[in-house]
Formats: sequence, structure tokens, C-alpha cells
Amino acid sequence: MTRGRPADDDGALARQARGRALPIAALAIVTLAAATTAVFWPVLANGFVNWDDLDVLVDNDALRYSGTALVSWAFSTTHMNHYQPLSWLVYATLAGADAARVHAVSLALHVINVGLLVWLAALVADRRDDGDGHWWAAAAAAAVFAVHPLRVEPMAWASALPYLLSYAPLLVAVGCWLQWTRGGRVALWWVALGAFAVSQLARVTAPLLPLVLVALARADEASRARSTRALVRAAVPFALLVSPLALIEAGTRDVEALGDIGLSPRLAWTLLNPGLYLWRTVSPAGLSPLDVLPRDPQIDWGVPLLSAMAVMALVAMTRHFTSWRVVAAVWGSYLLLLLPVLGLTPSGVQATADRYMYGPAMVLTVALAAALRGASGGVRRLALAAAGAAAVFLGQAATAQTAYWHDSVSLWSRAVALDGDNDVAIYNLAQALTSAGLPDAAIPQYERLVALIPDHAPGQRALAGLQADKAQRAADQAAQAGSLAQAVAGYDRVLQLDPARLAARTNRGMARIALGDVAQGVSDLEAGVAAGNVDPAVANALAFGWVAMNRGADAIQLLTRTQTQHPNDIGLANNLARLLLTVEPASLRDPGNALTIAAQLTQMTGGGDPRLLDTLAMAFAAAGQPVDARQALERAVSLAREAGDADLTATLAQRLAALPR
Repeated sequence: MTRGRPADDDGALARQARGRALPIAALAIVTLAAATTAVFWPVLANGFVNWDDLDVLVDNDALRYSGTALVSWAFSTTHMNHYQPLSWLVYATLAGADAARVHAVSLALHVINVGLLVWLAALVADRRDDGDGHWWAAAAAAAVFAVHPLRVEPMAWASALPYLLSYAPLLVAVGCWLQWTRGGRVALWWVALGAFAVSQLARVTAPLLPLVLVALARADEASRARSTRALVRAAVPFALLVSPLALIEAGTRDVEALGDIGLSPRLAWTLLNPGLYLWRTVSPAGLSPLDVLPRDPQIDWGVPLLSAMAVMALVAMTRHFTSWRVVAAVWGSYLLLLLPVLGLTPSGVQATADRYMYGPAMVLTVALAAALRGASGGVRRLALAAAGAAAVFLGQAATAQTAYWHDSVSLWSRAVALDGDNDVAIYNLAQALTSAGLPDAAIPQYERLVALIPDHAPGQRALAGLQADKAQRAADQAAQAGSLAQAVAGYDRVLQLDPARLAARTNRGMARIALGDVAQGVSDLEAGVAAGNVDPAVANALAFGWVAMNRGADAIQLLTRTQTQHPNDIGLANNLARLLLTVEPASLRDPGNALTIAAQLTQMTGGGDPRLLDTLAMAFAAAGQPVDARQALERAVSLAREAGDADLTATLAQRLAALPR
């Protein structure tokens, strides 16, 4: 008769082992959370980017609603082609916040998701035999997920926050479902259903999850007590819950018509992308912020078929290490979560996106944890060490990738550097450079864009506008320097680029008049005034031109109207007064009005401007007051002499000598 431990002793030892595992689990999760935070901490220095962030958060006035108005809008809107009511409510709490606070929320959500992923992976990997092995396996696998460069886009892009928000309750839902299938209380099923509802109201990220839940339960040995029929019945409410949300979400998307993108490229992308995402997981170097849909899809079937065969080979290889149930659960779940974005229904401008891999990567993480837990001792230790080393390497790459999202210029410069034919990235880079106050740097980007797509209307307009701005700056500088012929040529160039530029036309008109081209100058200035330009300088120049063309009445009317609009413009009023004294024919002259204006100007300036005193003297003389005229001119000559203006002094002295005594 052999002696052994009683069954109760075995149970007590197992409970003790599990009790010791709890501190290990807590340590693993806290350590991983700290490492994830350290890797992505630089994101708090990033700003918003001109890729949806402005429309989603910064300039979205609806987020400033309150109470029932906000809730009603959030649950009814499909703004930005998405149905995500809970995410809109979260965004509302961040409305008006700086980018650092928004990125801090994204970082916190990612860290929470990593912790929940460790819990789920440990739950799946738990063999219920001894202590803490499943926790170490889960933490090692989750470390690779947590700091992988593919996590940068959903975490560093403010507009991707709904993905992070959706997956926290989704992980809770899957974990509670698994515990329920293992014989847990029915309350766990209800928690799973509720968490799934919350998840999909944040963003419909897993419309096919009910199939994943059934596959997971069939692959889990501890859940075998429940029949497939029972599992399907339990998953039906999940499907009924998500179906209307998925239909709303699908209805909001701008799916490309078959006439624009045919069936052949769609099928090719569907074959290509599962393997492409796996390749990026293994080799994340050169991740672009934007993998754009080709402008003219020309499919080479070799690469998609090779990708599909590689995936099938990987599935077959997996079968050598585990059962078909597990293989179907892992790879079926991976494909089911990717299926809505694989390429059959392309929308927007993106062919693939890193954020689409957030959920499918969790499936691979859980599978890796289970594989590590089932490996032999030596292999397990080697694999854990490899996972740790990979996490260190990937973390450094993720930190570098985060810097590309620092601002719009950095983001699109990176995308263009990786793909010089990426027209969407080039356009956004040009816009970002313009917004950053670097128009001269934006012009080559717009030129590059128009060379790629000659009929790109927004790019053509923006390019013409920037080129016109540059030409106008040069023309204005030439005019200020007195190079009037050069200025006129510059304004000609401006108006060729943008005929509606009123300032360029009026400036050209003033330069033409100064050059003696009165007729052409008047034509430009008349167009400006007709368009509503009431600038005193324009009015003065046009009045001068009209006087030269014997249109004195029009000149008086223009200056009178403009002076009413600019009553404090001394130069304009002075020109009007002099015009009233000198205009031809003499019947248009009005010495009394001119004297009133000149006297007001002299009073406004305290009698300290020799030119205004000269006008006042002319008005006195025309009004038959020669003594007053002489006194005004004597004062003007004295002021001009004190100011050291020899030319003006000589002119005024000559006029003074001509006055009768």
C-alpha cells in the first residue's frame, strides 16, 4: 500500500500557489504599465495634426453642447463618417483642452488595455495546475504588443482615441464570456454583453465578435462542457446587439463604387493584407503614417497570392503544435477582426492602417501567451528572454515613431519621404507648411502634387494662391523701393495667377499713374473702387488720374465721399481742399469749402505742418484774404526752414514772393 497526499492537501497546495501568483500578477502588470508609459511618454509633447483632428476635436462646436443637447447629438450624429456616441461624449470632456491632455487620455487608455490584455492572456493560458507561469507568459507576450510601433498610430493620433476606448470594455467582455463558458455564474454573461455594448458604442471595432466568442469557447478545454449549440444561442444576443450598430456604421462610410475600384483589386487586397499586417508585425521598420489607396489600381497578382500562401503556410505550421480547434480560434479570430477593413469595401483614402491591427494583434498576443505557457521549461525561458529583448528593441522603435506624429509637418514629411508619389501626404504636407508660416516651402510641394495629378483642383488653387502671394510680396517691395516698372511687371504676374486680387490691381494702378500711364492706371483704380476699395491712397491716386483726364467733377465727388468715410485722414482732406482750389474748369472750384477744410486741418495739427499752411494760404488767397494768406505762408516758410527741408522752403518762399502786398 502506497502512501500519498490526501486530495484535500493537493487542493490546498493549489490554492496556496494561486495565492502566491496574485502578487506576481500585480507586479507584472504594474511593471508593464510603467514600461509602456515610459516608451510613449514623449507623445505628451505632440500637438494636433491636420488629419481629422481639427474636424473631430478642435473645431467641432457640437462638443461644446451640454446636457441633453450633447447626448442627443452624440447618439444621432454620423459626423466624420462614424457612429461612435460614447467617444463623442468623451471628446466633449476634452473640448478646449490642449493636445497634451488628449494624448494623456490616449496613453492612459492604452495602458489600461495592456493591463486587461495581460489578464485575458493569463486567463486563456491558465492550466489551473500551479502558480504563476501563466502570468509570466501573459506579461511577456503583452510586452511585445504594448510597445510595438504598430501601437503608435492609435495612441499618438487624437482622432484614433475611439479605438482605444472601444477595446477596454471589449477585453472585459471576452474575459467574462470565457469565465462564464467555464462554468461561471450567469451574471458574467450579462457583464460580457453589457461590456460589449459599451465597446461598440464607443466605435464598432468588432462586428464579428460573436463568431470569435464561439470559436474561443470551442478551443478552450475548460469550456468543453457547453455544447456548440448552447454557445451559439448565448452568442446570438451579442450579434443582435451589434448588428444595427454595424449597419449604421457601414451606412456612414463613403465606400468606393465598383466603377471606381473594381472587384479584382478588392480581391487582391483581401488576399494581400492579412499577410501584410503580419509582416509589419515582424518587421515594423518604415511604417508610414498613411498607406494610401493607389490612384489607378493595377494589380500584380503575384504578391497577393504569395502573401496568402505565406499565411496558409503559417496556419499549417501552427497545426503541428496544437489542435485544429485552437488553430481555427486563433487564425479565424484574427481574420474576423480584420475582415471589415481587409479591402473588399475600400473607403476614404487609406488602403491599410496601423490602428486596424490593434484588435487582431491582441488575438496573436493571447495565442503567444498560451504557446509560451505550454512550452517546455527550457524553451519557455528562452522564449521569455526573447520576448523581453524584442520588447526593448520595439520600444525604442516606437519612441522614434512617436516623434513623427509631433506635428503635421513632421507627420507628412515622414509619409512623403517613404512614398514620394503619395499625393494625399504631399497635399497635407503643403497645407501644413502653409499653416506653419512657411509658404515658400509649401510651393514646391504643391508643384510636386500638380505634376503627379494635373487636374488636382484644390492643389492648383492653393499653388496659384501661394505663387500670387509670393509675386505680390516682391511687387510690393519693388514699389516701395521706387522700382515702379518692376512693380508693374510683378503685379501683372500676380493678376495672371489670381485675377481677383483687388490689392494687386489697385497697386498696379497707382504704379502706372506714377509712371505716366494714366489711362491704364485709372482703369485699374476704377476697378478697385467699384469693388468697394475705399482706401484713401487709392482714392487720391484715382482722383489725380481723373484730373489728368479732365474729369475734375468725378475727382471731387470721389474725394468728398472718401473723406466722409475717413474723416481723420489729413492727407486725403488736404488733397480735397487743394483740388477745390485748382480744379479745371474753374466753375468747379469752391474756395469757401476749401478754406473750411484747410482751417480745420490747421487746427487739428496745431498749425505745425508747413504743407497744410500752404493749402490754407491758397484758400485765403482764393477767398480774397491776402493778408491772412501771407501770414500763413510766412509761418509755413519758417517751419520748413526749421525742419531743414530746403526744397520745400524754396517752393514756399517763391509762392510768398508772388503774393500781392
